[in-house]
Amino acid sequence: MEILAVQSTAHGLLPAADRHVWCLPDTDLTQAAHARRKAAGVLQRWRLPRATVDDAVLVVCELVTNAIRHGRSPVHIALHRGQGALTISVSDHGRVPYPTRGPDPDPDPDHFGESGESGRGLSIVAALSQAHGYEGGSSTTFWARLHTQPTDAPGGPVA
Repeated sequence: MEILAVQSTAHGLLPAADRHVWCLPDTDLTQAAHARRKAAGVLQRWRLPRATVDDAVLVVCELVTNAIRHGRSPVHIALHRGQGALTISVSDHGRVPYPTRGPDPDPDPDHFGESGESGRGLSIVAALSQAHGYEGGSSTTFWARLHTQPTDAPGGPVA
């Protein structure tokens, strides 16, 4: 999977109404469902298009699941809305980025084993987002950016 860019975080620059941040203190995988429900509620209150909410909720779930499985608690989730885009950031206290499979975002069936139930999270994030990446250091943050306007709307993003 190719990481497209590294995003610097400037949390203090957005009005509070345009960001929502929360923490999952446990590393229990049931927390991914909690994060999905919470994100859906925030995004619906922000009146984002249904397609954006659906895609964003899936991205949140995939990034949170990866943070729980591969990182260290607590897991922090941030939703930032502005300039026609939604940025989702998921941070944990793991010190190194999670392993990636290389530049090909398409799943390799041999990579997933016989059950085929894991290993697709970052490929799903790549498919649903217009940009994505990670930041490393004393913690790891994976982020994804999605359009918040339909691509066929006047003045909306061009595909």
